[in-house]
Amino acid sequence: MLLAGTGAPTASAADEDTSSSGSDFALDKGSPSFDGTGTRNEFSIADVRAGRISDVTTLSRPNAQEREDGPQDLAAAKSPTGALAIVDRSMLGQSIVSAANTSFVDLSWDGYSEAARYGVSRDGKIIASLPVGVSNFRDTSVVGGRTYRYNIVPLLATGADPKARMWSMNVRVPGAPAAGEDLSHSLQLQAASEARARSAAATTTVSWETFIPQSRIDAPPVGCDYGDGYEFGGDGHGYDWRSSSYRTAVHALITWKSKSVKGYVSIGTTHVYRKSDGKLVAQKTASGDKSYAKKMGSGSDYVDVRLVTHAGNPFCHLNAIDGAFSMHLTQGGNYSIFSGNHRQMPNHYVYIYNGGRVTDVYKHNAAGPLCLVGAILCDLANFYGSGSF
Repeated sequence: MLLAGTGAPTASAADEDTSSSGSDFALDKGSPSFDGTGTRNEFSIADVRAGRISDVTTLSRPNAQEREDGPQDLAAAKSPTGALAIVDRSMLGQSIVSAANTSFVDLSWDGYSEAARYGVSRDGKIIASLPVGVSNFRDTSVVGGRTYRYNIVPLLATGADPKARMWSMNVRVPGAPAAGEDLSHSLQLQAASEARARSAAATTTVSWETFIPQSRIDAPPVGCDYGDGYEFGGDGHGYDWRSSSYRTAVHALITWKSKSVKGYVSIGTTHVYRKSDGKLVAQKTASGDKSYAKKMGSGSDYVDVRLVTHAGNPFCHLNAIDGAFSMHLTQGGNYSIFSGNHRQMPNHYVYIYNGGRVTDVYKHNAAGPLCLVGAILCDLANFYGSGSF
């Protein structure tokens, strides 16, 4: 079985340098069989949508101080069966929810079909391969006070289903109540504390940079003003958000109070060197007029952004660094790329800067300089990635 589908790497991406741990399921061989335990989920996404998961804030010793403002997508709640947990609704619009009690984590999502099969990994280790049609999972081997990263990955035969996608969520398991404290009150306090921590940053920046990791690369034999015997200057670094050298950079600065988005674009200068003596013979900077970052929409606790990059090599005339993606971000700290693709030259790097913390979202190594010459020589690659920042 191969992991495939929209929002997830395919088998051909298995050797790429990618920050998404969806590749945990690149092959289903050796995955543990699923024996049916863990499918009982008391906090289903259907119940969340239908309002059958009730906020318990008013059920136990409420007071204003314990309900400080923060994202309302994270709250102590009660299931129809009476179970209590901290429910994270921040990715409900992206079709997944989580619920965490001191002794379990429930995950529930929308399957892409009745015949869908999913695998679940926790912190990079496969913990379940689910039966056909199961779109929820309960993990009971959790420790209070710890945070786990879960990946929900479609398991497909060769050939992707366009409706299939993967999810990734960070889930913090609440600690046990203090002596003499009831569980409901304890969960309320812990949910409020986590919500405050999540909303600490006033702004969040999504950045998409393209770069050439080599210091110099050979010019393509055709399609450019300079061919055999010449080199283009590169950036000379790997995936490093601190670096100031790149081919293109597009940034979307989100201000959460106003839900506004401001875009910034920067284009690196292209240098041409003669191979025989290493001498610089030409330099130009491409236009960034067709590159931008903008807001697509927003709600009480989320913003959707779109980033577009289009900048031609000023010495090559048939193609360009090109691509676009759309991303959903919540103030609670979750993100999901829900569409987009790009040309496979040069390296592509997407990351999120939030309150001094940097989260890698997407990495893709360049296929080769011929990708700058013509589309027929280079297939597009799909963006993917979801998780927490």
